[in-house]
Amino acid sequence: MKNILTAALILTAANAGAMQNLKYGALEINPLVSVQQSYDSNIYLTKDQRKSANINRTGLGVGLVTKVGSRLDLKGAYTMEFLSYSRVPSVNNATHHMASLGVEARLPKSIAVKLEDSYAQTTDQATSELTARALRVQNTAALDIEAPIRGKFGFGLSAQHTYHNYLAVANNTLDRQETLVGGDVTYKLQPKTKLFLAYRYGTLAYKEAADEAGDSTYNNVDLGLTGNIAPKLVGTVKAGMQYRKYANDLATADNKINTGGYSAQLVWKPLQLTEVIFYGKRANVESSYVNSRFYTATVADLALSRQVRKIKAGLGFNYETIAYPERTTAAGPKRLDTNTNVRVTAEYNIQKWLKADAGYTYKNRASNENAFEYFDNVFTLGVKALF
Repeated sequence: MKNILTAALILTAANAGAMQNLKYGALEINPLVSVQQSYDSNIYLTKDQRKSANINRTGLGVGLVTKVGSRLDLKGAYTMEFLSYSRVPSVNNATHHMASLGVEARLPKSIAVKLEDSYAQTTDQATSELTARALRVQNTAALDIEAPIRGKFGFGLSAQHTYHNYLAVANNTLDRQETLVGGDVTYKLQPKTKLFLAYRYGTLAYKEAADEAGDSTYNNVDLGLTGNIAPKLVGTVKAGMQYRKYANDLATADNKINTGGYSAQLVWKPLQLTEVIFYGKRANVESSYVNSRFYTATVADLALSRQVRKIKAGLGFNYETIAYPERTTAAGPKRLDTNTNVRVTAEYNIQKWLKADAGYTYKNRASNENAFEYFDNVFTLGVKALF
């Protein structure tokens, strides 16, 4: 949610091969250009000292897609985004870099192998805990293998490594590496619907010795359903548990944590030109706030869109609760935040390759610790070209 525009640019670049406007042999080349002008009423996300600014985001990027024979697909994308602020540009201006590489191989006996790497250098917040913009680097590499076993059964193997590096000294307490390995067992209920049981073993290792209280290992167990969940409803739903154990003792917090979690990503198309998207999740997020080594985030997001001729109108609502497990002081409360987001969007198809968009977003945070409260209004106008 922190940088929807840039994420959308990369996804579009990586998947724009369907346009097939620029080709060099088997290589599809999809350049993109975007310009967005916005007004933000509270760029520092503070309660009492709100400062507004006009912000220009200009994005330049390219997506590459090619096939090597009938069994190997290669893709890549790169986007550079320039942020220009009308307020204190020497501090607030920034350049973002987003890149991705992917390989997909289809092996004999219906075995599929995917290898992907995504890199981001950005000033957007990585978690809801942080409100100050801070330059950071995040890189995620993932390997997935899927194969049938016999009949309706199948299995999957997965490995993922994520690297977080905050280049601002004030936030480097969150510098860390996270590794996840595990597998799935699937059962085909219908031709396009699968039931799955998933297990992941994870490790968290913090960079600084002073932050090693957050070093931990954990086990995730999930049961879920993916594919065509119901008529006109496609997506994935799952529920499970995380069993976490910290490597170092912290007298003010429990060293063994069991947390129930769930997630849902659903797309419902009740009518031909109408789409409803629901996203929900409950999971632990790393934290460096006082004695809490993590917080539990529960989020629900609902988006409705309707295509009317060349205009696609959208309405969205997001609600998130953030619960910290440890008290700020011995007699103080456990911090609890609620984040509310309401958005209205409109997209106009000028040409097949050219789109204009406008939007309004209202953001509000309430907290039982008043210093973290704020509200923000953002108005945007933009143009995006995909060649």
